[in-house]
Amino acid sequence: MRFHLLPSPSTSHLVFRVGHLVSLLSLGLLSACGGGEEYTPTVIPGITDSSSTTTAVDEFAMVTNTESLATMRKGDTWMYEWTNRTTGTGYYSTHYLSALDPKTQLYTVTVSFSDDQIAQIQQYGSNNALSSMAYGDTLCRYEPQSRAPFPRRPYVPNATWNMVWRESCLTGTFATTVEKTINGRILSLTEPLTLGLLGQGSTAVGGSVLRTFDTIKYAATRTDTTTEGTWTYQDTCWHDKAQDRTVKCDTLATYVPRGETTPTLVQEREQRLAFVREIRTPSPVLLSDGPSSLAVYAGRWNFKLVATGGTLTCPQMSISFSGQIKGNCVRVTATGAQQAPFSVSGFITRQNITTQVTQPTSPNATTTKTTSVTRAADVVTVVADSNPNDLSLTGEMRTPLYADGTWIGATGSSGSWVAQRY
Repeated sequence: MRFHLLPSPSTSHLVFRVGHLVSLLSLGLLSACGGGEEYTPTVIPGITDSSSTTTAVDEFAMVTNTESLATMRKGDTWMYEWTNRTTGTGYYSTHYLSALDPKTQLYTVTVSFSDDQIAQIQQYGSNNALSSMAYGDTLCRYEPQSRAPFPRRPYVPNATWNMVWRESCLTGTFATTVEKTINGRILSLTEPLTLGLLGQGSTAVGGSVLRTFDTIKYAATRTDTTTEGTWTYQDTCWHDKAQDRTVKCDTLATYVPRGETTPTLVQEREQRLAFVREIRTPSPVLLSDGPSSLAVYAGRWNFKLVATGGTLTCPQMSISFSGQIKGNCVRVTATGAQQAPFSVSGFITRQNITTQVTQPTSPNATTTKTTSVTRAADVVTVVADSNPNDLSLTGEMRTPLYADGTWIGATGSSGSWVAQRY
């Protein structure tokens, strides 16, 4: 999967927003992706976390993109934190999932946010460059894009690169254009960087697992120019050499209205990797080893319950970084009548679940045997605040974007439910 740092109201490093949705992902400055699910941990002594004096460095079989030379890996999930140091505000801004076509190496990234921004679908080509992005009724295209805007192998001291391209967006019938540039330079080829990442305890402040990355350090100047004015970004970034992703950037952002010379906005920003869930099994979520966190589900969700005679929808369910769930639900009868809403709450917990599986005793046998299978799962439980007998649902978070399960309610009603992230 691939990561992007977008610190602008129109795009560029990690996605964020100033006032409204003004950050369109257009630069792949935080990047990773790929195929392969084999895992061999390497223990590095002397790096401490909350429970031991060593930590595991994750190594996977990877796919190398033949055109861009970027290493990519399929199914990983990344979350970055954006902080405005000037105002002291910030929030965890995005999760990334990706799907890689092993033949064409063209892939799609689904980006979902932990605030109220609309999820985005981004299309990338084999040169690691973003070609288009869609969210809601908006479609953006990026051209000409000949490469990704972060440092590219082979890494050379003082190497420089520059790009000029255009972001063209159409929202319904309203068109906008942003002229974009980047000029970058590698500052150092050896810059170890240790980050505190969210861990098993879902610690939202400071992180609970220390992770050291072997990075190069680079500087970049980016500009986003519209008819209203120009944003200029002075970046200092750290780029993970092993998996070709930028894991941290410090940015000085200034905005100058068109026709003026004095900035009206000056902001100091930080974007850093806050959480990573790396694939070690065929499942993108159900991992029983290594750093993991319920924080990957943080954000807004839409729960829909189905039963004979109507539906029960919970369209504004909020999941916190520690897995707490709150929201409101409303019953809609078969005739379309909407009843009074009621509040619900719940939580997600990581559990080991044991189920009974029936299989043939041999490939061609007509007899079967039943065995117990234990697996890790992120279990969701939600009940009505007024009376748990009015509504009680259980199920599993299948991916950071999807969940399902069963429910029971008043007067013996029951059925299935599905939930999707906005």
